[in-house]
Amino acid sequence: MNRSSALVRTAILFALVATVLAPAAQSVGALQSHPKLIYLALGDSYSAGEGLGPFLPGSGLCDRSPKSYPEIVAHHFADVKLKFLACSGATIAQIDQQVSVLPSRTLHHVEITTVTAGGNDLPLFGLITACVGAVNSTTSPTIKYLPGVSSPTLCANAISGAAKLLGAGINPVTGDVTIPVGALIFPLSMPSPFETRLSALYVHVLHSEGAVKNREAGPRLLVVQYPSLMGSPGVGACLLSATPLPSAGPPTTVGKGGPLYPAFSNANGYALGDINSYVELETSVVAETLRRDGYLDVSLIPSNVGFAPLNCATGTSPDINGLILADTAPVIESGSFHPTVVGQAVLASSVLAAWRAAAR
Repeated sequence: MNRSSALVRTAILFALVATVLAPAAQSVGALQSHPKLIYLALGDSYSAGEGLGPFLPGSGLCDRSPKSYPEIVAHHFADVKLKFLACSGATIAQIDQQVSVLPSRTLHHVEITTVTAGGNDLPLFGLITACVGAVNSTTSPTIKYLPGVSSPTLCANAISGAAKLLGAGINPVTGDVTIPVGALIFPLSMPSPFETRLSALYVHVLHSEGAVKNREAGPRLLVVQYPSLMGSPGVGACLLSATPLPSAGPPTTVGKGGPLYPAFSNANGYALGDINSYVELETSVVAETLRRDGYLDVSLIPSNVGFAPLNCATGTSPDINGLILADTAPVIESGSFHPTVVGQAVLASSVLAAWRAAAR
């Protein structure tokens, strides 16, 4: 994508954000719903809008943002009430509890539910923290880990633990993440622990809202996938930010030959990319398997439509933050690897498209 088209695309998406954050009555357009119905937004930090403060009053540590995709979607419907329960840091089990605390009278008035789940079970943020290092350039063959934050051992253990949860393994020779043959065959015959947890969550949501097998009517569950976080690593490393590490940091994070930049090594970049891809794949497998089993009210929202992952050569993307470190210490900020305002608008447009389709 050239600079001109990228600027046009960004301008269009910012216009979308401005439009959807206007008073709801002005943006309903052709989208209509029934009075007093509820849009239930479940999930973790990707649904909550982590990193896009100031956060909504009363959201506490959940960090729910008015710039999140649930808030953007809700502004398209003047007669649908948003019940926003997504919470940063929530695991699949905790998202399940978001449903359990709701009274049945609320659940039976739910028109649409969106959910993004699973990243904190791996956990994705822990993987990023354990594997991040520093390089002088993207072609550098040597990566310096951040003392007290990351190391080769911490990274290897984190990747191995996530792979195990996904039903995968680690190739002892190459270090690549692998999936056992048949693990992702339709219908799901060898569910991984990750798939089992997701399936139980989706079924609980559907049953709580009164969904009936083999009848596509009433409550609908829109499963919003995590987008691809980064593009393909380069020959040496995947740059995670265009901003150099703070010079006031620990001695090993200050380069003698110039500034150091946060990065993943080539091998770690590919392994983390595999983990990201398997989360996307297994989420789609669970949704498709439930549909084959008669749960016709489940729809999958592929979040990569129009979403730009982090460019490993530049450490930037209009849609997702790279790695953000505190100014005075090697502490990774919570907004790292989360959608920007523009990225949340991209996710919202995918949800709105699915909602339109479900309403036909």
